[in-house]
Amino acid sequence: MLNTFFTIYIFIVMSIITVIHVYWLQGGLWPGKNYKDLVDKVLGSGDKMPGTVAYVFVLFVFIGMALFPLALYFKIDLGIEGYEKYVSLFFAVVFAIRAVIMIIPVSKNQITNIFLEYNKKYYAPLCLSLSISYLYLYI
Repeated sequence: MLNTFFTIYIFIVMSIITVIHVYWLQGGLWPGKNYKDLVDKVLGSGDKMPGTVAYVFVLFVFIGMALFPLALYFKIDLGIEGYEKYVSLFFAVVFAIRAVIMIIPVSKNQITNIFLEYNKKYYAPLCLSLSISYLYLYI
């Protein structure tokens, strides 16, 4: 039962995140009011969004992260027999690190306040929930 819940949760959340990245790749500005506001809210530093190659790479990674739990759930052979749990653990660790990364004081000095606010309200809790979900699939 929980396995089904976490599988569907991961798929939906990662799919939405992927769609948002496609939107940004096509020039969308949400949640920003303008380009600079978008960069401040999403990246926290710098003057521009990543290039097309970086976006495409991230999209493939996010699609893989969305589909991986479904493949496990439906018992699709991924050619990594015996290692599926470790992939789930890897994803859990990645999201856990992302959830707590803003605790590091050095990074706080280099990031915009609006990013820190968004991180505290949205990004970190979302990453923590994904970490817990992937960790459950590992267990």
